[in-house]
Amino acid sequence: MENIKTIETREDAIKLLNTALEHEWAVSFEYTVHAYSMPKGKFWYTDPVMKNRTDARAQTIQIGIDEMYHALQLGIIITQMGGTPSFKTDEAVRYPRIIDNLKRDKMTEDMVTSLYQSAKFKEGAFPKIQNMVLNISYDEVRHSDQFVSMMEAIKKEGAEEALCFQSSPENADKEEVQLLHEITRLENELMHRYLRYVMLFSEHQDLSQRLFKNSIDHMRHWDKNSGLLIKMNDVIQIENAEKDAKGVERSRSPMPDVYPGNNRLSALETLLPAEETLIARYEKLLALVPDGEIKDQLNIHLALNREHLFTQEWLLKNARKIKGIE
Repeated sequence: MENIKTIETREDAIKLLNTALEHEWAVSFEYTVHAYSMPKGKFWYTDPVMKNRTDARAQTIQIGIDEMYHALQLGIIITQMGGTPSFKTDEAVRYPRIIDNLKRDKMTEDMVTSLYQSAKFKEGAFPKIQNMVLNISYDEVRHSDQFVSMMEAIKKEGAEEALCFQSSPENADKEEVQLLHEITRLENELMHRYLRYVMLFSEHQDLSQRLFKNSIDHMRHWDKNSGLLIKMNDVIQIENAEKDAKGVERSRSPMPDVYPGNNRLSALETLLPAEETLIARYEKLLALVPDGEIKDQLNIHLALNREHLFTQEWLLKNARKIKGIE
Protein backbone atom coordinates (compact mmCIF):
# COMPACT_ATOMS: atom_id res chain seq x y z
CA MET A 1 0.00 0.00 0.00
CA GLU A 2 1.38 3.38 -1.04
CA ASN A 3 1.67 5.88 1.80
CA ILE A 4 0.31 9.32 0.90
CA LYS A 5 2.22 11.71 3.11
CA THR A 6 1.19 15.25 2.10
CA ILE A 7 -2.32 16.43 1.22
CA GLU A 8 -2.37 19.87 -0.36
CA THR A 9 -4.47 19.60 -3.52
CA ARG A 10 -7.75 18.00 -4.55
CA GLU A 11 -5.75 15.41 -6.50
CA ASP A 12 -3.74 14.55 -3.35
CA ALA A 13 -6.94 14.06 -1.38
CA ILE A 14 -8.54 11.84 -4.03
CA LYS A 15 -5.35 9.76 -4.28
CA LEU A 16 -5.35 9.21 -0.52
CA LEU A 17 -9.02 8.22 -0.50
CA ASN A 18 -8.65 5.85 -3.47
CA THR A 19 -5.60 4.18 -1.93
CA ALA A 20 -7.65 3.61 1.21
CA LEU A 21 -10.65 2.44 -0.83
CA GLU A 22 -8.65 -0.27 -2.60
CA HIS A 23 -7.55 -1.52 0.80
CA GLU A 24 -11.05 -1.42 2.31
CA TRP A 25 -12.50 -3.37 -0.64
CA ALA A 26 -9.97 -6.15 -0.19
CA VAL A 27 -10.19 -6.55 3.57
CA SER A 28 -13.99 -6.41 3.67
CA PHE A 29 -13.78 -9.62 1.63
CA GLU A 30 -10.63 -11.10 3.19
CA TYR A 31 -11.76 -10.82 6.81
CA THR A 32 -15.03 -12.55 6.03
CA VAL A 33 -13.16 -15.35 4.24
CA HIS A 34 -10.91 -15.72 7.30
CA ALA A 35 -13.96 -15.81 9.56
CA TYR A 36 -15.74 -18.53 7.58
CA SER A 37 -12.55 -20.56 7.53
CA MET A 38 -12.70 -21.02 11.33
CA PRO A 39 -15.23 -22.86 13.52
CA LYS A 40 -18.26 -21.08 14.94
CA GLY A 41 -18.36 -20.68 18.71
CA LYS A 42 -15.02 -22.39 19.35
CA PHE A 43 -12.58 -19.53 19.87
CA TRP A 44 -13.83 -17.06 22.46
CA TYR A 45 -11.94 -14.03 23.71
CA THR A 46 -12.58 -11.12 26.06
CA ASP A 47 -13.13 -8.11 23.84
CA PRO A 48 -10.96 -5.15 24.92
CA VAL A 49 -13.62 -2.59 23.95
CA MET A 50 -16.95 -4.32 24.51
CA LYS A 51 -15.69 -5.98 27.73
CA ASN A 52 -17.54 -9.22 27.12
CA ARG A 53 -16.86 -12.75 25.93
CA THR A 54 -17.05 -12.73 22.16
CA ASP A 55 -16.86 -15.36 19.43
CA ALA A 56 -13.77 -14.61 17.31
CA ARG A 57 -15.49 -15.74 14.12
CA ALA A 58 -18.56 -13.56 14.66
CA GLN A 59 -16.49 -10.48 15.48
CA THR A 60 -14.21 -10.99 12.48
CA ILE A 61 -17.33 -11.00 10.26
CA GLN A 62 -18.46 -7.75 11.92
CA ILE A 63 -15.07 -6.18 11.31
CA GLY A 64 -15.38 -7.11 7.63
CA ILE A 65 -18.76 -5.34 7.55
CA ASP A 66 -17.18 -2.27 9.19
CA GLU A 67 -14.62 -2.18 6.37
CA MET A 68 -17.35 -2.36 3.75
CA TYR A 69 -18.99 0.71 5.26
CA HIS A 70 -15.60 2.47 5.23
CA ALA A 71 -15.36 1.69 1.51
CA LEU A 72 -18.81 3.14 0.93
CA GLN A 73 -17.91 6.34 2.83
CA LEU A 74 -14.71 6.79 0.88
CA GLY A 75 -16.33 6.15 -2.51
CA ILE A 76 -19.14 8.62 -1.91
CA ILE A 77 -16.71 11.40 -0.95
CA ILE A 78 -14.47 10.64 -3.96
CA THR A 79 -17.51 10.94 -6.23
CA GLN A 80 -18.65 14.17 -4.61
CA MET A 81 -15.16 15.60 -5.19
CA GLY A 82 -15.42 14.83 -8.90
CA GLY A 83 -13.11 11.82 -8.75
CA THR A 84 -13.67 8.23 -9.84
CA PRO A 85 -13.70 5.56 -7.12
CA SER A 86 -11.17 2.78 -7.71
CA PHE A 87 -12.40 -0.79 -7.62
CA LYS A 88 -8.96 -2.34 -7.68
CA THR A 89 -8.13 -4.31 -4.56
CA ASP A 90 -5.12 -5.16 -2.48
CA GLU A 91 -4.02 -8.80 -2.37
CA ALA A 92 -6.19 -11.27 -0.43
CA VAL A 93 -4.43 -14.09 1.44
CA ARG A 94 -5.52 -17.13 3.47
CA TYR A 95 -3.04 -19.17 5.53
CA PRO A 96 -3.68 -22.77 6.63
CA ARG A 97 -3.46 -21.85 10.35
CA ILE A 98 -6.21 -19.70 11.88
CA ILE A 99 -3.78 -17.72 14.02
CA ASP A 100 -1.68 -16.75 10.97
CA ASN A 101 -4.75 -15.19 9.35
CA LEU A 102 -5.41 -13.21 12.53
CA LYS A 103 -1.76 -12.07 12.55
CA ARG A 104 -2.18 -10.84 8.98
CA ASP A 105 -5.45 -9.11 9.90
CA LYS A 106 -3.77 -7.30 12.79
CA MET A 107 -0.83 -6.27 10.58
CA THR A 108 -3.24 -4.98 7.94
CA GLU A 109 -5.12 -2.88 10.47
CA ASP A 110 -1.88 -1.32 11.71
CA MET A 111 -0.78 -0.57 8.15
CA VAL A 112 -3.98 1.22 7.21
CA THR A 113 -4.04 3.08 10.54
CA SER A 114 -0.61 4.43 9.58
CA LEU A 115 -1.93 5.46 6.15
CA TYR A 116 -4.76 7.46 7.73
CA GLN A 117 -2.87 8.94 10.66
CA SER A 118 0.40 9.82 8.92
CA ALA A 119 -1.23 11.87 6.15
CA LYS A 120 -0.27 15.52 6.69
CA PHE A 121 -2.97 17.90 5.53
CA LYS A 122 -2.04 21.44 4.59
CA GLU A 123 -3.55 23.71 7.22
CA GLY A 124 -7.11 24.57 6.32
CA ALA A 125 -7.21 22.15 3.38
CA PHE A 126 -10.04 19.59 3.36
CA PRO A 127 -10.83 19.68 7.10
CA LYS A 128 -13.87 17.40 6.75
CA ILE A 129 -11.84 14.78 4.89
CA GLN A 130 -9.09 14.99 7.50
CA ASN A 131 -11.70 14.49 10.20
CA MET A 132 -13.22 11.51 8.34
CA VAL A 133 -9.94 9.64 7.86
CA LEU A 134 -9.03 10.17 11.52
CA ASN A 135 -12.43 8.81 12.55
CA ILE A 136 -11.96 5.74 10.34
CA SER A 137 -8.44 5.26 11.69
CA TYR A 138 -9.72 4.74 15.21
CA ASP A 139 -12.11 2.05 13.98
CA GLU A 140 -8.95 0.38 12.69
CA VAL A 141 -7.20 0.85 16.05
CA ARG A 142 -10.12 -0.94 17.70
CA HIS A 143 -10.00 -3.74 15.14
CA SER A 144 -6.26 -4.22 15.72
CA ASP A 145 -6.76 -4.49 19.48
CA GLN A 146 -9.56 -7.01 18.94
CA PHE A 147 -7.39 -9.20 16.69
CA VAL A 148 -4.63 -9.11 19.32
CA SER A 149 -7.08 -10.32 21.97
CA MET A 150 -8.28 -13.12 19.70
CA MET A 151 -4.72 -14.33 19.17
CA GLU A 152 -3.92 -14.16 22.88
CA ALA A 153 -6.98 -16.27 23.67
CA ILE A 154 -6.04 -18.89 21.06
CA LYS A 155 -2.49 -19.08 22.42
CA LYS A 156 -3.82 -19.42 25.97
CA GLU A 157 -5.94 -22.37 24.86
CA GLY A 158 -2.89 -23.99 23.26
CA ALA A 159 -4.64 -23.88 19.87
CA GLU A 160 -1.96 -22.13 17.81
CA GLU A 161 -1.83 -25.08 15.41
CA ALA A 162 -5.60 -25.05 14.77
CA LEU A 163 -6.23 -25.21 11.03
CA CYS A 164 -8.78 -23.55 8.80
CA PHE A 165 -11.54 -25.60 7.22
CA GLN A 166 -10.56 -27.41 4.05
CA SER A 167 -12.66 -28.34 1.07
CA SER A 168 -13.50 -32.03 0.92
CA PRO A 169 -11.87 -33.52 -2.24
CA GLU A 170 -15.11 -35.32 -3.13
CA ASN A 171 -16.91 -31.97 -3.45
CA ALA A 172 -15.06 -31.27 -6.70
CA ASP A 173 -17.47 -33.70 -8.38
CA LYS A 174 -20.64 -32.52 -6.63
CA GLU A 175 -22.66 -30.25 -8.87
CA GLU A 176 -24.61 -28.73 -5.99
CA VAL A 177 -21.43 -27.66 -4.15
CA GLN A 178 -19.84 -26.16 -7.26
CA LEU A 179 -23.10 -24.34 -8.03
CA LEU A 180 -23.13 -22.87 -4.53
CA HIS A 181 -19.55 -21.65 -5.01
CA GLU A 182 -20.60 -19.99 -8.27
CA ILE A 183 -23.67 -18.43 -6.63
CA THR A 184 -21.56 -17.13 -3.75
CA ARG A 185 -19.16 -15.45 -6.19
CA LEU A 186 -22.10 -13.91 -8.06
CA GLU A 187 -23.60 -12.62 -4.80
CA ASN A 188 -20.27 -11.02 -3.88
CA GLU A 189 -19.93 -9.42 -7.32
CA LEU A 190 -23.45 -8.02 -7.20
CA MET A 191 -22.95 -6.68 -3.68
CA HIS A 192 -19.96 -4.65 -4.88
CA ARG A 193 -21.60 -3.66 -8.15
CA TYR A 194 -24.58 -2.20 -6.31
CA LEU A 195 -22.23 -0.37 -3.95
CA ARG A 196 -20.46 1.14 -6.95
CA TYR A 197 -23.75 2.54 -8.20
CA VAL A 198 -24.63 3.83 -4.71
CA MET A 199 -21.37 5.80 -4.85
CA LEU A 200 -21.96 7.09 -8.37
CA PHE A 201 -25.56 8.15 -7.73
CA SER A 202 -25.23 9.23 -4.10
CA GLU A 203 -26.56 12.73 -4.81
CA HIS A 204 -30.00 11.23 -5.50
CA GLN A 205 -31.34 9.54 -2.38
CA ASP A 206 -34.23 7.69 -4.01
CA LEU A 207 -32.04 5.72 -6.39
CA SER A 208 -28.98 5.28 -4.16
CA GLN A 209 -30.98 4.03 -1.16
CA ARG A 210 -32.89 1.48 -3.24
CA LEU A 211 -29.62 0.17 -4.66
CA PHE A 212 -28.02 0.15 -1.21
CA LYS A 213 -30.82 -2.02 0.16
CA ASN A 214 -30.17 -4.58 -2.59
CA SER A 215 -26.43 -4.47 -1.92
CA ILE A 216 -27.03 -5.29 1.75
CA ASP A 217 -29.28 -8.21 0.75
CA HIS A 218 -26.55 -9.64 -1.47
CA MET A 219 -24.01 -9.19 1.32
CA ARG A 220 -26.25 -11.19 3.67
CA HIS A 221 -26.70 -13.90 1.07
CA TRP A 222 -22.93 -14.10 0.54
CA ASP A 223 -22.51 -14.34 4.30
CA LYS A 224 -25.16 -17.05 4.72
CA ASN A 225 -23.92 -19.03 1.71
CA SER A 226 -20.44 -19.10 3.27
CA GLY A 227 -22.01 -20.81 6.27
CA LEU A 228 -23.97 -23.22 4.06
CA LEU A 229 -20.73 -24.29 2.36
CA ILE A 230 -19.41 -25.36 5.76
CA LYS A 231 -22.54 -27.47 6.28
CA MET A 232 -21.74 -29.09 2.91
CA ASN A 233 -18.20 -29.93 4.13
CA ASP A 234 -16.60 -27.17 2.09
CA VAL A 235 -15.19 -23.67 2.61
CA ILE A 236 -15.56 -20.28 0.93
CA GLN A 237 -13.12 -19.80 -1.94
CA ILE A 238 -10.92 -16.82 -2.80
CA GLU A 239 -11.41 -15.96 -6.45
CA ASN A 240 -8.33 -16.37 -8.68
CA ALA A 241 -6.23 -17.66 -5.76
CA GLU A 242 -3.08 -19.73 -6.22
CA LYS A 243 -1.93 -22.10 -3.45
CA ASP A 244 1.77 -22.57 -2.75
CA ALA A 245 3.57 -25.61 -1.37
CA LYS A 246 2.82 -24.50 2.21
CA GLY A 247 -0.90 -24.25 1.52
CA VAL A 248 -1.00 -20.43 1.50
CA GLU A 249 -3.61 -19.03 -0.90
CA ARG A 250 -2.98 -15.66 -2.57
CA SER A 251 -5.04 -13.66 -5.02
CA ARG A 252 -4.20 -10.30 -6.53
CA SER A 253 -7.72 -10.04 -7.95
CA PRO A 254 -10.08 -11.49 -5.32
CA MET A 255 -13.05 -9.67 -6.86
CA PRO A 256 -13.79 -7.80 -10.10
CA ASP A 257 -12.22 -4.34 -10.39
CA VAL A 258 -14.26 -3.26 -13.42
CA TYR A 259 -18.05 -3.07 -13.44
CA PRO A 260 -20.34 -2.13 -16.34
CA GLY A 261 -22.59 0.92 -16.39
CA ASN A 262 -21.47 4.52 -15.97
CA ASN A 263 -24.82 6.31 -15.89
CA ARG A 264 -28.27 5.54 -14.51
CA LEU A 265 -29.70 3.86 -17.58
CA SER A 266 -26.65 1.74 -18.38
CA ALA A 267 -26.27 0.73 -14.71
CA LEU A 268 -29.91 -0.32 -14.41
CA GLU A 269 -29.70 -2.17 -17.73
CA THR A 270 -26.75 -4.26 -16.52
CA LEU A 271 -28.43 -5.18 -13.23
CA LEU A 272 -31.38 -6.94 -14.86
CA PRO A 273 -29.42 -9.75 -16.58
CA ALA A 274 -27.15 -10.08 -13.53
CA GLU A 275 -30.13 -10.70 -11.23
CA GLU A 276 -31.71 -13.03 -13.82
CA THR A 277 -28.50 -15.09 -14.02
CA LEU A 278 -28.31 -15.37 -10.25
CA ILE A 279 -31.96 -16.40 -9.97
CA ALA A 280 -31.47 -19.12 -12.61
CA ARG A 281 -28.47 -20.52 -10.68
CA TYR A 282 -30.50 -20.67 -7.45
CA GLU A 283 -33.38 -22.43 -9.21
CA LYS A 284 -30.97 -25.01 -10.65
CA LEU A 285 -29.32 -25.56 -7.26
CA LEU A 286 -32.63 -25.93 -5.43
CA ALA A 287 -33.59 -28.79 -7.75
CA LEU A 288 -30.49 -30.66 -6.53
CA VAL A 289 -30.76 -30.02 -2.79
CA PRO A 290 -32.95 -32.18 -0.50
CA ASP A 291 -35.57 -30.65 1.76
CA GLY A 292 -34.19 -29.24 4.98
CA GLU A 293 -32.30 -26.30 6.49
CA ILE A 294 -30.03 -25.64 3.52
CA LYS A 295 -32.87 -25.64 1.03
CA ASP A 296 -34.98 -23.38 3.25
CA GLN A 297 -32.14 -20.83 3.46
CA LEU A 298 -31.56 -20.90 -0.29
CA ASN A 299 -35.27 -20.31 -0.89
CA ILE A 300 -35.09 -17.15 1.26
CA HIS A 301 -32.23 -15.85 -0.90
CA LEU A 302 -34.07 -16.70 -4.10
CA ALA A 303 -37.20 -14.87 -2.95
CA LEU A 304 -35.27 -11.66 -2.19
CA ASN A 305 -33.42 -11.84 -5.51
CA ARG A 306 -36.78 -12.10 -7.28
CA GLU A 307 -37.80 -8.97 -5.39
CA HIS A 308 -34.62 -7.25 -6.64
CA LEU A 309 -35.49 -8.24 -10.20
CA PHE A 310 -38.99 -6.74 -9.85
CA THR A 311 -37.52 -3.51 -8.45
CA GLN A 312 -34.86 -3.23 -11.17
CA GLU A 313 -37.41 -3.81 -13.94
CA TRP A 314 -39.51 -0.90 -12.72
CA LEU A 315 -36.57 1.38 -11.95
CA LEU A 316 -35.47 0.92 -15.55
CA LYS A 317 -38.96 1.31 -17.04
CA ASN A 318 -39.58 4.48 -15.03
CA ALA A 319 -36.20 5.96 -15.93
CA ARG A 320 -36.86 5.36 -19.64
CA LYS A 321 -40.15 7.28 -19.42
CA ILE A 322 -38.53 10.54 -18.31
CA LYS A 323 -36.58 12.83 -20.58
CA GLY A 324 -33.25 14.02 -19.23
CA ILE A 325 -32.34 10.90 -17.24
CA GLU A 326 -29.16 9.26 -18.39
